[in-house]
Amino acid sequence: MSQVKEISVGFTYTKNLGNYESLKVDAGVVVAIWAEDDPRIAYYAAWETVKKQIKRGLETAKGGF
Repeated sequence: MSQVKEISVGFTYTKNLGNYESLKVDAGVVVAIWAEDDPRIAYYAAWETVKKQIKRGLETAKGGF
């Protein structure tokens, strides 16, 4: 039986809004990796997912500042 491993990818983006205010967007994903999976491909896919989450968070926040 294959052993499951995990890859965790996280990213935080902080933007200075001036006047001692900032906007922080956090994103993260944990991906299960099986023995037959290529960890580099899984990492790349996880990284792309996190970048999309950050972009969506920044787009959502645009209306708030």
